[in-house]
Amino acid sequence: MNNDEKQDYDKMNWLYNAFYGDMETEQLQQLEFIENHKNLLQSYTDKEVYILDSACGNGVKAIALALNGYNVTATDISSEMVKFANEFSKKYNVSISTDVKSWSELPSVFEPQFDIVFNIGNSIVHSPNAVTRENDISSLVQVLKRKGTLVIETRNWEKILAENKRFTVYDKISYLDKEYIPMYHWKFNGIEQESEVEILFQEIWKDNHVELYENSLSFTPFTHMSLLDIMKKLGLDIIKDTFHKECDWYLIYGRKA
Repeated sequence: MNNDEKQDYDKMNWLYNAFYGDMETEQLQQLEFIENHKNLLQSYTDKEVYILDSACGNGVKAIALALNGYNVTATDISSEMVKFANEFSKKYNVSISTDVKSWSELPSVFEPQFDIVFNIGNSIVHSPNAVTRENDISSLVQVLKRKGTLVIETRNWEKILAENKRFTVYDKISYLDKEYIPMYHWKFNGIEQESEVEILFQEIWKDNHVELYENSLSFTPFTHMSLLDIMKKLGLDIIKDTFHKECDWYLIYGRKA
């Protein structure tokens, strides 16, 4: 992610708040994310479990983890996202440690101290090429403890490119007395080719006036097998892989020796 794209990403903080900003504490504590990873979280029986959310966005998932009693560090390349993560942690009266860091910077800041490292929300696709992707994942592995688990969540890019859809439209959501319709405009160039997504956010006022906000991010699609190969090459034992050819998203858990 270059500096211009980082600035676009910074501007998206209010979009994330529109998705998550009005959640009650109990809703956040029972976030679907927690349920999805319940077995993994419960498999670490130590009294103190340390977790890194390495692409935390506005911190909603990190805070959900903290509300469930875990020791959480939340990092993101965007200072604006980390700012919102800190504000959210105060709102929900939980303590999380935060830092503005790229993945490549993590080993210079942290020891191998985390039981679980999450890289979720389709974040790893923003590594610009296969070499950088491997280096970024290596940085995540380096801050894991022995027997720690790296969790990567990503879209199924092979399916998406095969379908060749230009637009993805999401359901309408409400935030601060306004309604929003998010839409993604995809500009694909193929597997391992830098591509672009234009994120369009329609804001609908009470009088039906419509404002349109837009941001663009670059990304580089990859195959499931190439991600699996990188994780194995870095010494991870694959303990869970939810990929199948018709899935929209999948998770891979890799455990450090």
